[in-house]
Amino acid sequence: IQDVLLLSMTVKQDYPDYRSWFLNTQIPGLYDNTRNIIIAHINDKIVGFVSLKKTSTEKKICTFYVEKSFRRNKIGTILVEKAIDYLEESRPLITIPMNKLNEFIKIGNYYNWEITDIKENLYRTSTPEVIVNGTIEEKNGILPPSTSIEKVYKLYLITRIKQSILTIINIPQKLWKQ
Repeated sequence: IQDVLLLSMTVKQDYPDYRSWFLNTQIPGLYDNTRNIIIAHINDKIVGFVSLKKTSTEKKICTFYVEKSFRRNKIGTILVEKAIDYLEESRPLITIPMNKLNEFIKIGNYYNWEITDIKENLYRTSTPEVIVNGTIEEKNGILPPSTSIEKVYKLYLITRIKQSILTIINIPQKLWKQ
């Protein structure tokens, strides 16, 4: 568990209070059977893991990570399969930071994941969170123009480019028509 915490702290360093959430929510949930962590390892090295939440009201992939040097080796697919088995849900809820959405295009297409909302300020103020396969009851939801992860990510990139251009040429965003 300590090794997963240390690895996930580097993965989730931009999430406020992640360490506190892990220690005060994830760990106790392992003992009351509302949480689980599935670890992929090769020769005693953790190469990926998935943190899960399973309650009567929510079946969610909380954290999903595969080391970059081990990606494209089916480790992510194996972790998702194990998560689906544990959660007893073929399309579990998952939230993905908008800036990492491109990393989930292939697996999202494979499992036919569906974007159901985009929320501002859900976990961080800097990046919207894409809600996949379900709902999260928070304010500031933005319905996406498409259910395709790939299309939403492309729209996100276009928006980022537009914002960069506006910053460079110093035009207030409210004057620019989207």
